[in-house]
Amino acid sequence: MPFGLGIWEIVILLGVLALLFGMKGVPDVARRLGTGVREVKDAVGEVDPRRMLEPGEPAEKPKPKPVPPDRPPAP
Repeated sequence: MPFGLGIWEIVILLGVLALLFGMKGVPDVARRLGTGVREVKDAVGEVDPRRMLEPGEPAEKPKPKPVPPDRPPAP
């Protein structure tokens, strides 16, 4: 069984859900839960592991300061 729950635990959970949300509200709660799980899976799928930062690495690399046109660049 999922999460180590037996059949009686699942029946009790469904009964409590029915008491809290009513029989018409249970499908709506399940639909919202499924939508939330789907959004999390989609967000995790969009993460590129090659773009992950190493510890201590800045989020953005510092940009070089622009050189004024009247001065030569510093060595």
